Amino acid sequence: MTNTNFDKKMLEAFSEAGNVGAGHSAIALTKIFSREVDMTVPFIRQGTPNEILGTFDLAEDDMVGYQITDINNPLRYKLSVLFKKSVMKSILDLMALSINTEIIGLESFTDMQKSLIQEVGSTILLRYIAALNKMLKVESMPETAPVLFMDKALPVLRQIGYDQSDDASLIFIQLDLFTDEHKFECHLFIQPHEADVEDYRKAFFG
Repeated sequence: MTNTNFDKKMLEAFSEAGNVGAGHSAIALTKIFSREVDMTVPFIRQGTPNEILGTFDLAEDDMVGYQITDINNPLRYKLSVLFKKSVMKSILDLMALSINTEIIGLESFTDMQKSLIQEVGSTILLRYIAALNKMLKVESMPETAPVLFMDKALPVLRQIGYDQSDDASLIFIQLDLFTDEHKFECHLFIQPHEADVEDYRKAFFG
């Protein structure tokens, strides 16, 4: 699965789904945060874990929060959202649940703080799935709710796709969401199953 690459037209289709999903996420997060949430135009690229890490202001051993979901029918893909520590702090600040200690793992959070970060991540993932469903003309939902985990950045990028190696090809979408007080980066990752690539092409373009 290391050689699964999409042409520019296909990447633009995934980006458009990201744009629509971000718009829906902003509306849903406005309700969660009780204040207006806006967004920037999404940035998309395809690359290996190391190539993508190079676009972040992150070291490979920096701790990040992440949630992974699997879609298995009718088209298969893995979809993940990744949060830097600064982003998780901003999410908590918006809900007056600030954390004043260094984030070293999930044990750094209270149950309420973890629940809130997880809710934000799930909201973003589900809105992207809904946007992709509409574009692909399918009805897909994850089999299990996406759970919040934490680990070092590079190991996370290695495990969020089907091919858990340094050569895995991931599609990376960055969406910046912001309020008047805070801006937080939303890093989405999608890896369609190699066996379904042509089916994606047919579903997107007929």
